[in-house]
Amino acid sequence: MIRDNQSELSKQTNAAMRETRKVVIDRAREHNTPIVLWRDGRVVELDPFSAEFDDAQDNSTAKEPDSQ
Repeated sequence: MIRDNQSELSKQTNAAMRETRKVVIDRAREHNTPIVLWRDGRVVELDPFSAEFDDAQDNSTAKEPDSQ
């Protein structure tokens, strides 16, 4: 049996963050602007049309982060 150790608040927070991610990607695509992230200690600009963001269109394929 797999236990769900994640609190209800954590579940709601994760759902809100997934929705926010989708909104940010959609807005960047709509306005043709880069998505700016902090990655590996640097600020990077990414193309919102890159394959990295394709799952934003279909949240059913989005993965839950591993909780440990």
